[in-house]
Formats: sequence, C-alpha cells, structure tokens
Amino acid sequence: MSEEDFYPVDETVVVPFSDATCLRAIHNLRWRLTEMLAGGPEAVVVDLAGLTGFSSTTVAALLWAKRRCGTRGVPLRLRNADPALAGRLRRAGLDTIWDIRTAPATPTPTRKVT
Repeated sequence: MSEEDFYPVDETVVVPFSDATCLRAIHNLRWRLTEMLAGGPEAVVVDLAGLTGFSSTTVAALLWAKRRCGTRGVPLRLRNADPALAGRLRRAGLDTIWDIRTAPATPTPTRKVT
C-alpha cells in the first residue's frame, strides 16, 4: 500500500479513509488503535478526503473507535468530508456523535468579462 495506514500530525494521529482504502482503514482502527493512542495524542482525526459513502460497517467501526478513544479522553474527529457525504451524515443524526468538518472549499475561477 503506497499510503500510510496512519500518521502523526502535530499532536494528532491521522487515519486516512478513501473509497480505495476504507477497508484497510477500518482494519487499522480495529487492530491498531491501541498503537495509535500509545503516544497520548490530543485527537484521532479520520481524514475522509476521497470517501464518497459510508457503509454500516464503516459507521460501526467509527462508533467502536470513538468509544475506545473516549475511554482514553481522546476525541475522534471526522475531517475533509465531501459536502454531500457530510450532509448525509448530518441528516442521519451522526453529527451529534462526531465532530464533522467538510473539506475546505476550493475557489472557482471567475471569468473576467471584457
């Protein structure tokens, strides 16, 4: 796998999720979370860039990870969600469980009228 399974950024641990890596990321959360939490990070950040949908398996794994992180006092945060995915998560009420942030908007080029 060319991407890292998880990596530190400042005082957090980042776990990348994408359509291509979702199953591996779920596996890492289930089997390597203790390793991720060993250094006492301020937060575990699940980077959702490239993830277009959530399965029930993904939701279950993230709920499990949130509980495990919570027992250590470490928040689990969802970042860089596609706006459509973030909307579906909010409509499902999952924004009451997780801190969900969308990816920063990329500015659309404006055409100059001459």
